[in-house]
Amino acid sequence: MAAQPPPPPADLVSALQEQLGRVNAMLFNYIGALQRDAPPSAVKGEPLAAQPKAYDVQAQSELMARDLTTALQEVESSILRLPPMPASEAEEVAQAVVLMQQNADASAELAAELAAARAKLARLQDAHGALAEAALCHRAAAAAAAAADKAAAAAAAGKGGT
Repeated sequence: MAAQPPPPPADLVSALQEQLGRVNAMLFNYIGALQRDAPPSAVKGEPLAAQPKAYDVQAQSELMARDLTTALQEVESSILRLPPMPASEAEEVAQAVVLMQQNADASAELAAELAAARAKLARLQDAHGALAEAALCHRAAAAAAAAADKAAAAAAAGKGGT
């Protein structure tokens, strides 16, 4: 199996944004859980109002720290996969010009495909109109023939009965 080319920078940036969002959510949730589950502590030697829960806050915080460390390592690896920044402003401008040309080429290609699709749609609509008109004419002719047959049958029944 051949190696796949690296994903375009836009995909890397999107993945990085998603990972950072996940890290932010983890931090928000973990800090809230730590605040909620932290054992009470006495203030100025006052006795505790309630006994601490039988909950292993230390083990839970270690688990959260491992999850957070793993997520941050993924973010770091995504940052390392980003393409290098141009060394100078001239290189950055040259790269922007190339990207603008690629954009113009892609826009022209899409415009040509849109024009071809519109032409095909017009041909299909014309064909549908012709088929619909033929079907309506055929249906009208069949209805007229059926009415004529019915009238003839009624006339024949009227002659035979007198």
